[in-house]
Order: sequence, then C-alpha cells, then structure tokens
Amino acid sequence: MRLVQRWWSVIFVAPMVVVLSGCGTQAPPPTRLALATFQPATTVVGQPDFVSNTPTTTQSGIGDLYGDAGLVDGVFYAPDYGNNRVLGYLNGIPSSNGASADFVLGQPDFTSSTGGSAADGLAGPESVFGAAGKLFVTDYKNNRVLIWNTRPKTTQVAANVVVGQSAFGMSASTCTASGMQDPESGTATSGKLIVADSHNNRVLIYNSIPTTNGAPADIVLGQNSFTTCAADDDNQDGVADTAPTARTLNYPTGVWTDGTRLIVADVSNNRVLIWNSFPTHNFQPADVVIGQPDMVTATSAAGASGMYHPYFLTSNGLQLFVADVLNERVLVFDTIPTSNGASANEVLGQSDFTHVTENDDNQDGSPDATPTARTMYDPEGMLVTSNALVVTDGSNDRYLVFRP
Repeated sequence: MRLVQRWWSVIFVAPMVVVLSGCGTQAPPPTRLALATFQPATTVVGQPDFVSNTPTTTQSGIGDLYGDAGLVDGVFYAPDYGNNRVLGYLNGIPSSNGASADFVLGQPDFTSSTGGSAADGLAGPESVFGAAGKLFVTDYKNNRVLIWNTRPKTTQVAANVVVGQSAFGMSASTCTASGMQDPESGTATSGKLIVADSHNNRVLIYNSIPTTNGAPADIVLGQNSFTTCAADDDNQDGVADTAPTARTLNYPTGVWTDGTRLIVADVSNNRVLIWNSFPTHNFQPADVVIGQPDMVTATSAAGASGMYHPYFLTSNGLQLFVADVLNERVLVFDTIPTSNGASANEVLGQSDFTHVTENDDNQDGSPDATPTARTMYDPEGMLVTSNALVVTDGSNDRYLVFRP
C-alpha cells in the first residue's frame, strides 16, 4: 500500500561531485545550496520538456516515480518505479532535457517493464544510494534491499546480496529481525545500513553492511522488538494508540544520517523526527520534531511550520530538504532544526507557504493544464549534491534538477 496515489484511490555532471545524502565515500566539506522560493528547475529528466508529463517505457522516458535518485561515483541512478527498473546515466546528472540513459537495471532492455524477484530483477524500486564501494536499491514490492558489491554500470547486472529476504527469488513480507514489508528508502554511512521498513512502522539499523543474504538488523526504532510492527504503538500491545510519541512511528519513509544525527520522515504522523545523536538501542525516542509543535500531535497543515505527508527527505549536513507531498512542495530549512516546530526558510513548487495546489504556476489555487519548470505534482523523493537538488516529481513522471 502506497501512501500517496494508492491511498488516494481508497479514501554534477562532473564525476568528482560526491553525494552528501548517505554515500559512505569520503566527501568534501558540505556546501550550502542557495535556492530561492518558487525558482524554476534548470533541467528535466524523463520528459522532453517542462510541460510534458506522459509516462513512457523508453531510453529517455519514465513513469510512476517514488523515492530518491542516487549519484554514486559520478553515475546518476534514477529509479523508475512504474517500469520496475533503475535507469543509469554514466555522465552524472543530465544537463539537457530528455536525456537518454546509458544502461538499465532490473530489465534486459529499455522497452521491457515486467517485475521480477531474481537477483537481476526489480519490482517497484524506489531509492538508490551508495556506500563503501557498493550500490543499494530499496525494492518495494519485493520487500527487500538489494546490494551490489561493485557498483553496476551496464544493463541488468545481478545483485550480490539481498536483505529482507533469505534468498533471491523470494518476496514475502514479514515482521522479524531479518524481514521487511514495503521498504521505501535507506541510507548507509559509517559502516551502517539504515532502512525505512515502512509498512512495518519501523526503521531498521544494521551495525555493519550485510554481506550475506537475509542478515538480521541490530537495532529497531519505532518498536521495542523485532516482532511488533503496529503503528504508533507506544505500549507495544499490537494496537495503534490514539496519538504518537517521541518513540513511535506511523509509516516512516525517508531517512538520512551523517553518522551522528538521524532524521526520519514519519509520513502518516505528518512530521519529521530528528535524533541528535545516532540511536544505540531499540525504541529510542527522537529529540526534535518538525511539522508538529510537539511529539504527541499529528495534524496535517500548511504554512512554514506545517506538513502534510512529508514523504522523503535529504540533507547536505547544513540544510534539510523535505518533500511535503500532499502540500505539493519541497521545504528548505537553512539549518537542521534543533527545536520543535521549526519553520522552513524557502519553498519550491509554490510561491509562498500558503499555496498547496499541484501544477499551479499562476498560483490561483487550481491545477493548470500542464506542469512547468517550477511546479510539482506529488514530489516523492530527493537527492542533494554540492551543486544541485534533484526532486522526484512523481505524478508528473519526471525528475527536476534545481541548481543555484
């Protein structure tokens, strides 16, 4: 069950650029990205221009996007959820609209889109990240994370390790130390792997990068044990409580860490949680909440301090970027918040903090007929580098590249 579209239906280019959002590679000091409210993107990936939003299965087209793209060792990896594949661009983040990919993972060619659970298959891939010479992909529908020991640069390379399943070819969801249910994103740094095990309402922490299939996690957040998985279950009786707390989660998705701080998007609680020091034990409470005034409130809101289904997030170590999906915007915090209910400083996708309509370039409160370079429709993922922010503009079937 996906929170945005599924639930609605029911109710840089330079190869030396290093990703600062989870890659374990030695990185230069973080650089602040100077972005202005409602600024237009400079490049679009997945569409030929800024006013198109048709999903396709081609070398340059994509469809039904979720999750975070990755820039790993100069290669841009673009998850294509609806086509059950990841597109690879050898020269990094494209600088021209509608660029063609160089290779594809999860499929034998650029026109195939059938999902699979083998080592070279994918079913709903969402987020890509790298660390320690490896590449990681959260494979949502297969309830697993795939690890390539050497980062792939050619078509349909098979993964080496699977986490969340005991073997390749398996896809069942479980609530155990070695199982997962609908993982949407992850990150790796300082020799650790962190996975948002979304539908199990928890975040899994592996104290070392798994090297064998089905490795168990070491620490769980949002729950007190590896066999309890109810949302917002502070008393751990298997039933959701009426309000969240500092240690509960309700469908966590985006995760980011620099090895010290940990930040988690707690989607259905309409908030983002921040641990000021990296968690060391199960059920550890967060220190700071944004999107809400306190740890026991979960109300959706707009404004500079409100959120409505904040789905994914990223940071460059200085700033925090939050994809505030159902407010159709990306919030930019110029510093990582240290107090509850902090306000964002800039916003992308809208001209101010009160407008919340998708594809609303003229800001009249109604969707326009087509998107533009500065509008969004379900922003559902992000990647930040030293000179760019890449936004997964999900329902517009495109990636938007913002540069200062």
